[in-house]
Amino acid sequence: MQTNKSRILTHSFGLLLIVILLSACGNRFEAQLGEAHKAAQSSLAYLKSQLDAGELSNALLIDKYATTIIQQKPDYTDIATLLKKEATSQGKAYTALTQRLAAVSLTPTSTEAAANGLQELQLINTAADVYEFNNSLADVVNTLAALSDGQLAVINVPASQRTSAQQTNALVGNPAYGSWTQNSSGQSFWAWYGMYSMFNNVFGGNRYDYGSWSSRPHYSYYGNYGRDRWGSNTDIAKNKKLSQRYPSRYNKPSAATNARYATTAKRSSSYGGAQSKSSSKSSSSRYSSYGSSSRSSSYSGSRSFRSGK
Repeated sequence: MQTNKSRILTHSFGLLLIVILLSACGNRFEAQLGEAHKAAQSSLAYLKSQLDAGELSNALLIDKYATTIIQQKPDYTDIATLLKKEATSQGKAYTALTQRLAAVSLTPTSTEAAANGLQELQLINTAADVYEFNNSLADVVNTLAALSDGQLAVINVPASQRTSAQQTNALVGNPAYGSWTQNSSGQSFWAWYGMYSMFNNVFGGNRYDYGSWSSRPHYSYYGNYGRDRWGSNTDIAKNKKLSQRYPSRYNKPSAATNARYATTAKRSSSYGGAQSKSSSKSSSSRYSSYGSSSRSSSYSGSRSFRSGK
């Protein structure tokens, strides 16, 4: 018959084993997160060097378009100057990525948090790829083009949507610049961050109501491609819910969006046990499948964006 002393020793050993196993898992996750964080940090640092050196073709185009707007439309000097900043590492396009990186915890308290952190670091690393970031700057170029009353051409826009792109703000819907917010009546509208609220005084001075905005085509690189490729899970979920609340033929989520939303929702609702281990394994597998960022210095040339989702 087991004595009280032996029972206590057995129980203590069991607790110690559990602590050791949990510690080992925690260290493994922290090591993976640390490696992924360094990769994203390195990509952002390289992107910053390319921006500061003026190596991105669309960044150069932003500078050219903004200068033209300032010369032709002095009343738009403030907004053109603000958009000109997007061609640098001081713009929202770049700093939004650094803020996302800073928000990732490298000491997760659960396997769910570890999996989510790894995925977010993967997405940031993809967004920081110089080629991809250059493509995303087309939205800033096209927003400046829309301010020119047809004097400046939109770029990288399908022929069927060029007319509407020439008249709309391509930055609406991009979480780096604002967010969809509900008013007291429950209607969703676009609220710009900080200085970007100046847009309320241009483009007809109308606030963007999500219902009417989503009922017509509004092309943007972020909305059509970027969100699926490297947008945050938070933005994916918010836009999924908005599309369900205000359904239209133009805001139907893509297959990639639905897959991202389903994976995130399942992971959040089934945290614990085998599902958490499965989610972590899935995230790790996705991370290992990412190649290193292309670091060619030829981005000042004319290059078309990758199409498809």
